Amino acid sequence: MKYAGIRVLLILLITVQFSQADVDIENSKADRFTLSTYIRMRFSEFGGALTIPDRSFSIESAGFTADFKISREINGQLQLETRPDNIFIKDCYVLWDAFDFLSVRAGRFKKPFCLNTLTSTRNLQTVNHSITHRKLSNLLYSGRDIGSVFILDPGISGLPELSLGIFNGSPDPVNQDNEIQYAARAEFDLLAGITIGTDFTSLRFGEEDYETPDAYTVSERQTAFGGDMQFETEFSNEFSLLLRSEFIRGDNWAAANVITGDAAPGFQTWWFTGGINWKIDKPSLENISAAVSLASWKPDRTVDSREDELAVTLTFDTGTPLTVRIAALNHRPHNILFEVDRTDYILEAALDL
Repeated sequence: MKYAGIRVLLILLITVQFSQADVDIENSKADRFTLSTYIRMRFSEFGGALTIPDRSFSIESAGFTADFKISREINGQLQLETRPDNIFIKDCYVLWDAFDFLSVRAGRFKKPFCLNTLTSTRNLQTVNHSITHRKLSNLLYSGRDIGSVFILDPGISGLPELSLGIFNGSPDPVNQDNEIQYAARAEFDLLAGITIGTDFTSLRFGEEDYETPDAYTVSERQTAFGGDMQFETEFSNEFSLLLRSEFIRGDNWAAANVITGDAAPGFQTWWFTGGINWKIDKPSLENISAAVSLASWKPDRTVDSREDELAVTLTFDTGTPLTVRIAALNHRPHNILFEVDRTDYILEAALDL
């Protein structure tokens, strides 16, 4: 797998040599077909008593994206990505704009749950997704999966945009437990640059059980729900402020044997990000932004233990194609065994072509 990753990287580098920007291709089968590549390289200095050496260079991710448009109503995307020792399909979907108010997306993509997951790292104002995203992805509530989503946007002031989805409920391409997941999200665009979101998801698990008449047993539905807020405003032509926050509760099914009927403890998680952007509009530098992010994960609301994160990030954006980020990430566990306070320092360069 290591050599396969090297081959993909070489292909990407060759592509960059022959194409210093997106490539648009038109033919009789598609109105438009756009190829783009990207790579994120990172230098990290890890805090605490971790591994030796505690400084490292790495390719955080690399890949290419193909955006295609078959007709005025149908378009889609294919995105392949490689990370250390892993090559995978990141996104593969078709979007059908059936009507002005209704769209249907089918394939592999992000489930409409958890704003932190749904927001790309390019727009998060920090180098990593929060602990909320990582924990909810492990619990399968958020993240990418195979399924379909109906998107209803009435385009009427005061009415929300709705996303209603059904998914495999499993990280594998073929769902091994024969159960499906439901997810729904509503976004309200309010005045003064405020957007309010609410979302809900439900899944369950099954397995073979030859002691039952159906030779199959299934858990109770495990659910999670949350709310989020986004606010953006401009102080002047040069300065703008962006705030995001989210609060989520749900069933921590990984901490109990829910298939046999055990009740899962309830988790709680939240995150907040605030950042200021300075628009420079120079040939060599387009934006400078500074942001502070806070996040917390409580695996059981009845127990006094949690994990907190604090991230301070400074970003230099040249527009196209280079973005440089410097960050300090402080991990602060409370009453968690084998976890210690530590601060990691990260320098990341992202190249989009």
